[in-house]
Amino acid sequence: MVFLIIDNPLVICNKLKQIDMKLERNIEKILRIALEKREENKTFRQLLQKQNANYVDALVNQLNDTIAAQIDCLECGNCCHNIRPIASDKVLINYVEPENIEKYKYSMGFACKNLDGNKCIIYSERYDECRMFPYLYRADFVLRLPGVLQNYEICPIVFNVVEQLKIKILKT
Repeated sequence: MVFLIIDNPLVICNKLKQIDMKLERNIEKILRIALEKREENKTFRQLLQKQNANYVDALVNQLNDTIAAQIDCLECGNCCHNIRPIASDKVLINYVEPENIEKYKYSMGFACKNLDGNKCIIYSERYDECRMFPYLYRADFVLRLPGVLQNYEICPIVFNVVEQLKIKILKT
């Protein structure tokens, strides 16, 4: 791979919305590819740190708009089946029964207590963390990449945004 460094925050091309992207939705395949691409993603993370942060944020936002519109989170629900807590006991109590807090506090993934199959039983009143997932609209994407790459393993939106971002920034 040859890396291109983009240091000019250019206006993102509106044609991005018109691109017919082949999106990966298969969770098992996403996990397998994510594990295979760990080294590539480390290299990509280093490259992104050299990019203009505002440009990367704008590109991620536009990719997210395009991709999220094509993937039904309510059908997937994989994030709710793979909660990866970085939270206090007070926050964690929202997702697990009180007697299970210690068990899940440092877990790499568990199902939320508010699920019925793939459906959230408190969806209209769900917590802010759930509403904001997968957090791609938050500023400083480049600085948040370690957490984003954890979600890349479980979320089709994050996976496809990162893969499309590589295409936009890397030239093979």
